[in-house]
Amino acid sequence: MDLQQAGLIFLCTLVLGCSASQHIAEEANAISGHAHQIYRLAEQIRHTSQEVESIRSATEIQAEASAITKSVGGIHKALPGVKDVVPWWATLLQWALIAAAGAALVWVGTASGAFSAIRVAIGWLPRRKVDEAQMAAATLAQDKPETLREWIAMKRASDKEFDAAWRKANKETP
Repeated sequence: MDLQQAGLIFLCTLVLGCSASQHIAEEANAISGHAHQIYRLAEQIRHTSQEVESIRSATEIQAEASAITKSVGGIHKALPGVKDVVPWWATLLQWALIAAAGAALVWVGTASGAFSAIRVAIGWLPRRKVDEAQMAAATLAQDKPETLREWIAMKRASDKEFDAAWRKANKETP
C-alpha cells in the first residue's frame, strides 16, 4: 500500500467514522476493564502480603478502582444524552465523495456502453438515429428511390461531426 492509498483510507475513515459518542463508550469500556484488573490485582496483593502497609495500600487501591468503575457507570448513563456533531467540513467532504462516486459511476456506464445497451433494451432510441436507420434502409432497398448520395446528404445535415469528417476526407472547404 502506497502513501496515497493510505491517505485515502484515512480520509474515508475520518469522514465516515467520526462518532464521538461511540469513541467515548469504547474508551469508557476500556477504562472499566482496567479498573477491574486493578481491583483484582489489589485483591491478590491484599491476600498474599503479610505487611500491614501493603494491605492498607491494596485496600485503598481497591477503593479507587471501585470509584473509577462507578464513574464509568455514570459515563454510560449519561452517554445516551450525548449528541454527535459532525463538523461542517466532514459533511462537505462526505457529499463531495458521494458526488465523485456518482460521477465515476456515470462515466463507467457511459464509457462501457452499458447506458446505450439499456436504452436499446427498453426501446428508447434517439429520433435522429431512427431517421438515419430508415434512410439507410431506404438506400439499400431496390424499390425505393433514395440513393447513397441522398443518405450522405441527410447524414451531413444531421450530424456536424460527420459533416466535418466528410469535408476533411474529401478535402472540401466550408
